[in-house]
Amino acid sequence: MCATPGEGRCGAKGGGELLEAFKEEVDRRGISASSVLRNACTRRHEEGPVVFIYPDDVWYTRVTLEDVPEIVGRHLAPKNPLGRGVAPSPSRRP
Repeated sequence: MCATPGEGRCGAKGGGELLEAFKEEVDRRGISASSVLRNACTRRHEEGPVVFIYPDDVWYTRVTLEDVPEIVGRHLAPKNPLGRGVAPSPSRRP
């Protein structure tokens, strides 16, 4: 995520606080804090704070502290390995 300091940039719009909130949320969920990194400025100041999700290639703009749990849950929380069209291995069938 971007937290570049300076007037009108993500840092001035709460990027630093968001970075810490993301670290706290992933820690609370038992996810490695190394999943949350500060990114270089993308020069999209008018849309900041900006959060980038890789490898999903999703950009969230104008992120607020209230958005953090949903973003972490959607992209970083462990996913259920069984989904539509996926059957359990033969050894796990009843």
